[in-house]
Amino acid sequence: MLESRRYTISQKVSEIFDLYTELHGIRISLFSPDGVLLYPDAVGRPNCCHCSMLRKTLNMDSLCRELDRKMMQVAFERKEMISYTCHAGMREATVPLMLNHELVGYVMLGQFRSEAAPEISPYSNHWKKEQGNMDLQIEFEQTPIFPEKKIITLLSMFRHMMELIIEGQLIRYKDYDLINPVIEYIHTHLEEKLDLDAASHMIGRSPSTVSRLFKKATGRSFKQYQVWFRLEQASKLLTSMPSCPVTEIAQAVGFDDPLYFSRVFHKHLGSSPSNYRKKRV
Repeated sequence: MLESRRYTISQKVSEIFDLYTELHGIRISLFSPDGVLLYPDAVGRPNCCHCSMLRKTLNMDSLCRELDRKMMQVAFERKEMISYTCHAGMREATVPLMLNHELVGYVMLGQFRSEAAPEISPYSNHWKKEQGNMDLQIEFEQTPIFPEKKIITLLSMFRHMMELIIEGQLIRYKDYDLINPVIEYIHTHLEEKLDLDAASHMIGRSPSTVSRLFKKATGRSFKQYQVWFRLEQASKLLTSMPSCPVTEIAQAVGFDDPLYFSRVFHKHLGSSPSNYRKKRV
């Protein structure tokens, strides 16, 4: 389990990163909101040898770090993944991780080359002049290289991975663990109406504390979370059980009044349950 100051990061995140790296030969790094490397550690980090030579031998570490910070800031301002070519001719990408509209950190992907890019390292002559050999160019040629079409696919896969990590709550507020028993209960007892007093008794916290933690950890109030989760389950049942009456699905997710269920469903998903089903079945 990885941790930052305010967040808990599931071990599955590092496993996903490692599998992506193993599959494509491209490193993935996780940084805190202030740019501190969280994963992988400095010793085990599978660095690009070409970039390591630039950083250490040609003293370009500060230049590389400054570019990283600049690209992180651009990604944060745009609230989306950005891809770019660095000063060393390498393709990289960075994406801001947002949880309930708050910055959790950054994930960076790199380094690799495009087949359409120049075949010579921008610093090959500089290195040869200083070191008297072609070692930098040799390492440049050893970096992963992909056709532009595949790069588009790699970046799309990377972006979707980050979205699923957030949606799957693999990165979450540390306070999430305090209310996890309540969340698990809501998930497994859809037909029951859990009130705030019962929830607070369940975890030994005051009702006001439960309300505050729910808002902080999920971005929704205690009541809003229950309604949201029930409607999410209802939407899945509507498409997976096309012959099941809407009334029965409403009851299955804790709505005794079908009319009220239809009104709430329409408010949150922009369509009546019946029309929602017709569009997706």
